[in-house]
Amino acid sequence: MTTLQIPVDERWLLRAGLSVAELAEELREFLAAKLFESGRLTLGQAAEVAGQPVWQFMESISRLGVSVINMNLDMLEDDLAAA
Repeated sequence: MTTLQIPVDERWLLRAGLSVAELAEELREFLAAKLFESGRLTLGQAAEVAGQPVWQFMESISRLGVSVINMNLDMLEDDLAAA
């Protein structure tokens, strides 16, 4: 597994009222949602990136305005095969 490092100015954290851990969790969720929305990851893969069970990730992306029903049939088959 590869770990990415993103420099963050402490002023951003203070302004957002987030701890480093909270920001990291939000960024993982946003990244996973966007990768799913763009079709680059399946729902299951994106949930794994977000560090959430699929049902929780579905709720998370719904709150972010990302449709859960935007995957193509190939992606659905991949998710079913992995289940």
